[in-house]
Amino acid sequence: MRILIKWCGLPWCMFAGSWLFEGLNVVKYVRDATPVAPPEPIVELSNVNGDVLRQLLSRLRQLISLASAVAWAKRVGLRVFIYGSAVPDPVSDFIRASLAGGADGILVDDFISINSDLIDVVHVNQRVGDDSVNYVIVSPDRPYQQSVRAYGVIVKDGVIDRDWLLRVRDRFRIIYGSREFLVMLDNSLFRREVIEELQDVVDGVVITEVPSLVSLDFDNYGAINVFRCINCYIDFETEGEMRKCPRCSNRLRPIIRRWDKFTVIEPKVLRLKAVDEIRYMRLGTPKVINY
Repeated sequence: MRILIKWCGLPWCMFAGSWLFEGLNVVKYVRDATPVAPPEPIVELSNVNGDVLRQLLSRLRQLISLASAVAWAKRVGLRVFIYGSAVPDPVSDFIRASLAGGADGILVDDFISINSDLIDVVHVNQRVGDDSVNYVIVSPDRPYQQSVRAYGVIVKDGVIDRDWLLRVRDRFRIIYGSREFLVMLDNSLFRREVIEELQDVVDGVVITEVPSLVSLDFDNYGAINVFRCINCYIDFETEGEMRKCPRCSNRLRPIIRRWDKFTVIEPKVLRLKAVDEIRYMRLGTPKVINY
């Protein structure tokens, strides 16, 4: 049986959740922080019962959706934070998924407490010194807080419009002397066209809900091998092995590999891998060729 990406609200998905496969009969799998193009396989399993499969699909959908949302925003040059209230249990799973997308940190306040040594935890609306705070959250209709200087201003209930955002950004920089201008995005706003609208206008985004970007499916076929040429931007699907691109002769990246090479990627290494993978991905879906 293989599980594959059926649909993704973005041109490609960032995979996260391989640790959920431990204890199952796995033949092949995709490593965390690997971009996958629909409808490519993410894992091949054998002898898995229906209840386990349903639970696995449900958890993978959320983890891959979060990692993909983060990765896509990072791809267009934005900093990405996850608001603490958006992180459901088990917290460590979603923190790892955030890192698999390249997230910059988790935001917490007086009402949300997350203690983690896996990811940077950033406090908002909290005094750091006598007259300064790190990040402040403001509404467009109530832009003024205490007379403080802030490293970053986060706008909630903002209007996703380029001209409006530029005006608000400039006004807040005068008020707070801030270096960063970020906007909050809930599930309804996390779409490709919105992220592209924010490019070169804001410095980053804060994800306030785990978005629903991914649909998974399964069938009774085995997972074929997938190799990616980052030069030609082509995914070659084949039953055999490939080392070099048949078009340009460059080295291919294996997307799905045998389970006997499974390794758990440490969180700090996971983010580094994500940043490297995002660097060569493009703002479109790789061409897929059955070879």
